Amino acid sequence: MLVLGDLPGPDAAPKSAVLSRLLHAGLPVPPGLAVAPEELADPDIRRRLHALLSGGPVIVRAALASEDTADAAAAGLGLSVPDCRDLGDIDRAAAAIADAAHDPWLLRYSGDVPAYQLLVQRQVERRWLAVAAADRGGARTLELHDATRPDALAAGASPTWSGPLALAEPALAAAITSIFDHVASAMSEVPALDLELVVDPTGAVWLVQARPLARPLVPGWPEFCAAVAPDQDHIPGLPGLWRLDGEHNPAALSPAHAGVIAWLIGQGSSLRVLGGWLYERAASSGRTAAIDPHHALAELRQRHLPGARRALEGFVAGLAGDLRPLLARALEHLRAILVVHGEVRVELPRDLPPPDPQALLSLDGRGDYLDVLPAAWDIASPALADLFDRSCLEGHPDGASIEQATSSSAVREIVPADPQRAAVLVRELDDHLFALGLAPLRRIYLAAGERLGLGADVFLLAPDELDHALAGRDLPDLAARRHQQQYFVALRPPPALYDGRPVPLSPRRRWSGIAVGPPVRGRVALRSDLADLLARPPEPDAVVVLPALTAQAAVALRALGVRAVCCEYGGALSHAALMARELGLSALIGCAGCSELADGSTVELDTRAGRLRLAPKDMS
Repeated sequence: MLVLGDLPGPDAAPKSAVLSRLLHAGLPVPPGLAVAPEELADPDIRRRLHALLSGGPVIVRAALASEDTADAAAAGLGLSVPDCRDLGDIDRAAAAIADAAHDPWLLRYSGDVPAYQLLVQRQVERRWLAVAAADRGGARTLELHDATRPDALAAGASPTWSGPLALAEPALAAAITSIFDHVASAMSEVPALDLELVVDPTGAVWLVQARPLARPLVPGWPEFCAAVAPDQDHIPGLPGLWRLDGEHNPAALSPAHAGVIAWLIGQGSSLRVLGGWLYERAASSGRTAAIDPHHALAELRQRHLPGARRALEGFVAGLAGDLRPLLARALEHLRAILVVHGEVRVELPRDLPPPDPQALLSLDGRGDYLDVLPAAWDIASPALADLFDRSCLEGHPDGASIEQATSSSAVREIVPADPQRAAVLVRELDDHLFALGLAPLRRIYLAAGERLGLGADVFLLAPDELDHALAGRDLPDLAARRHQQQYFVALRPPPALYDGRPVPLSPRRRWSGIAVGPPVRGRVALRSDLADLLARPPEPDAVVVLPALTAQAAVALRALGVRAVCCEYGGALSHAALMARELGLSALIGCAGCSELADGSTVELDTRAGRLRLAPKDMS
């Protein structure tokens, strides 16, 4: 038997030992006992349990011998039974935990029936259930869960709030920060921590779980930080919240485009290029004035897009002359386009589905912009016209409809009455405007590459370096630049940074999720729960889609040889995410809308961008 608060002996389970150590160190751990199952009948222990019950109901938890170690989380595999109000309830809870120790997926994880202790603790009435983690990168992340769900973490529920601990409600953030500091001091041998906390109705914060993080929340951070800020454990000079622009730039930028961004930063842009990857400062909480999407639509169609097209024609006409002043003008042109881009930017409702690539709205006038719309938002990227052979549509049953849909006459006169649909159309057309802003720079780079005999290597030069090369100065070491670019491409950028440290923020858009593991492509296998998964085992190369991922389901996927999963609910600190990382799965956790996918459709789990995408039909 171990009375929590006493120094634990060598036989104590890791969970029991840690909580006892922390209570001994003065942390607010609920009082309780840790006993071996066979000790439960001991009269002295039953007297102690009776005394504990006199203070209110208790929760009985399985403290597994293979749980909460530096190498294994086993998060969610042990059973907890709340609301035990007498010794009979405790006996029934112990019997349920004994049965659960034979769970086939716990056996699969442990290799045998696991040894465990019964951890009986005073149950704290909950106003909030909180999970906080400090990664090896030093960032502290917080998730808050609905207190009315006792199984919120085990069931894979999504948090009601998620973000850097410093951005939480001030009183709560201060209390949890104080506990974090105390735990980090008492467990100084543990480089990364995962805490579960309960906030009671009085606002007091109780520590109910403290475990080492068996796997980093943001893999690849040491390598990324070393590339950006050598000899530092964070990236200095980045106050506040910054997000990876993984939706538009899911790959490392070319040196040419990174140089363009560096020039824009000098003009006051809220962008940064870190290790070749593009980050944008998160918008402040203050709301800007709403923009009428119909007015923005009229401005784009009648003024901005035609003006940008005429400007591009002027740049093309000047390519035979001196490229140096043309390059300077093209940078200023892009800056001006970005100002307009911001003026017509409208916000889409969060509950609006992503634009359908086959819908007219998302193809409005696209045929007129294939020469400037890039395959990726980088001046080194070829335009769609360079990749798309219209002759391939000849004889294709959908050829005529595609041509008609992309022609300006087919949709130019569409003016949706619904402001939401108008907003979708504005978001499509302002992409065309941005493409017209980038296009002059790409044309100048291509002309300079031909003139200097560099070919595609011209995109290894930043704009100022290209200017120097056109002036006859020596080129930088392009082989070294190429090697550096390959290094940047191999990095795993964190999805977000707060004060220069990585944080795994929960996405708020449909088909976005907490990314775990490498990118995967496969066919969707829709399953309703663990039982359905076992009744209809998917192919190993499938992408299993579940409402929520439990710890048992994660172990089952690994046992079935399936390596990719996407689920509607969950957070970065959920048991599902911890187990997916530990078991080496690729996953998108909390990916809203994924359960609406058609069974058998081919999808791409882009774990760099944290996005789920439908694969093109001709690639399925």
